[in-house]
Amino acid sequence: QTEYFAQMRLSRQTARDEAVELLQETIAYETGADDEAASSASTQLENMVTTALQEAEIEGLIISKGYADCVAYMSDGAISVAVAAPEEGLEADAVAQICDIVTTQSDYTPSELKIIEVK
Repeated sequence: QTEYFAQMRLSRQTARDEAVELLQETIAYETGADDEAASSASTQLENMVTTALQEAEIEGLIISKGYADCVAYMSDGAISVAVAAPEEGLEADAVAQICDIVTTQSDYTPSELKIIEVK
């Protein structure tokens, strides 16, 4: 389980690092020449930071409920949450609790949430 969660976090961070680098280059290159492009890149960068903070908060809240580990990944129109599940799987009340955390901490609806049990 630990390796699975570490790999998911690394993959998510690598993708973000590449996107941040590209956006920072765009901002540096376009500043002064095309303020609209620089502004758009800056907005995208702010959105990425907001998303990363929301994912971290959701992960922390789920882990605080007694789960060994958790990784949340937000994308356009969906959120996936991988949770270290007990051998018997997640009970309905645990799924409801995770759903409540996600919908409270983000703009996602229950239908946009995918919970992945990692055993």
